[in-house]
Amino acid sequence: MDWQETLERAIPQPPPTHPDPAALLADGKKLVRRRRLAVVAGTAAAVAAVVGIGTVVIPSRDTATPNPPIATQSTAEDWPPEADIPLSDLAPVAYDFGTGETTLQKGWTEVDRVGPFTSGNSLAVAATNGEKTIYAYFESPSEISFTDASRTLTKDFQTWAEDISLYPLEAEWSTDGKLSLGDDGWRVVREIPNPMGYAAPWDSIGAVVERDGLERWILLRGTLSEDGESYGDTETYAIPGQTIEEWLTEAEEADRRDYRPGGTGFEASQTEVVEFGSDSEVIPAKSGVTIVEQAAGPDISESFSDGTSRTAAARITVGDDEQYVLVREKGGTTQAFSYSFLPAPRAADRRPLTLDEFAGLVKDRTPTGAEMWR
Repeated sequence: MDWQETLERAIPQPPPTHPDPAALLADGKKLVRRRRLAVVAGTAAAVAAVVGIGTVVIPSRDTATPNPPIATQSTAEDWPPEADIPLSDLAPVAYDFGTGETTLQKGWTEVDRVGPFTSGNSLAVAATNGEKTIYAYFESPSEISFTDASRTLTKDFQTWAEDISLYPLEAEWSTDGKLSLGDDGWRVVREIPNPMGYAAPWDSIGAVVERDGLERWILLRGTLSEDGESYGDTETYAIPGQTIEEWLTEAEEADRRDYRPGGTGFEASQTEVVEFGSDSEVIPAKSGVTIVEQAAGPDISESFSDGTSRTAAARITVGDDEQYVLVREKGGTTQAFSYSFLPAPRAADRRPLTLDEFAGLVKDRTPTGAEMWR
């Protein structure tokens, strides 16, 4: 079964409603990001976060618990959360994507704007307090950036805003550990190796990047695919005035709370390495297979056990590879499904899943009536 295709089909991606060339290009790039993220949510265990300078509020700092990693989210639309950036001289403009209203910090005046763009109702605003001018770019409710106009090289705000909207940050992480930002003018200012403290096969990288005065922070974390790309990316936020070290510290603390064994995604496929013996006992069907532990009648779903005479779950080893399997007998035929899990990001957290944890993960992440259970 093609898990990535299933996830992509499950997330609707409506086309833009107006033929705005800039919006179409931006929409296309966002679509790629969303689809990558959808794969992360269901099949991979990587997270990449891109942050605007002092732009991003972890909105929960005062009132809510941290959001879990993307790998534990059910859909791409659940993440990232909306930013809740309080007005200040560093972030003097707020924008309501729903009503289209803007609010200014006391003493600040709006002097120009571009948008709203067709793409997601995005808006760019220039505001001044008479001494300095701040450019604000509201790409989405969870992607907001501020920069001092004196840091930009572009001659006018209109050109800057249109250029920024056309070239969103597209960070990729190769298997040799190199960070790539594409050819859209973004450059790496500083890199911070493995700020999450992961152990192989996991890794992480933090970075400060910049494009025409707009500085952003990047955090990529996860495992890397063999084709040279990180599994996915999304954008989140930091509180204006915060340093990247403070933001990475908060991200690492939240990561330790939220990443639990088995919370890193899995891959499943049919297998013939086990079969039923007497009753609901699982036994090896091929040499090199060892049954470590097993349990009859796992609580998966009605569609898994419907019309079956016996079901079981087991943790097994096939050579040096540890796997979990679901086995059922339906219509006189034995069917076995093998699941391989990535290890926890930190070596200290690694342990085998219990069979109840395994069954719970499969139940939570496999849609009711999934084709594989028919």
